[in-house]
Amino acid sequence: MKYSYIAYTKLIDNKIHYFVKKFMTFPEYDAVGDVQVGYGMHTNFEIACNICGIYDSTRSKQLLIELEQRNRPIIPNRLPIIQVSRLQRSGVKHPVQISGMVKRRLVETGAETLN
Repeated sequence: MKYSYIAYTKLIDNKIHYFVKKFMTFPEYDAVGDVQVGYGMHTNFEIACNICGIYDSTRSKQLLIELEQRNRPIIPNRLPIIQVSRLQRSGVKHPVQISGMVKRRLVETGAETLN
């Protein structure tokens, strides 16, 4: 028998709440599933761990590090450089044709037509 832990966060009323679950696992038995033996929820991670039944500070710190790594936003190392050039307007009309009925409706609502 050994213990496994899961921690996650949820935003409730614009506050981050920490959820911690403690499971008892039985790796020596194949047909036996995990049993949840603890559950804690609080805005303070340490208090959520204490409610759950995790009193070992090294285990709770390791759990917090895993949680922060999982929730860290992925930021690319370099943003691609995009070259923007000005397109010159030509006398070419837009290839999409707007039907007469749609044009009338656009005129009635005060919108301008594309072609």
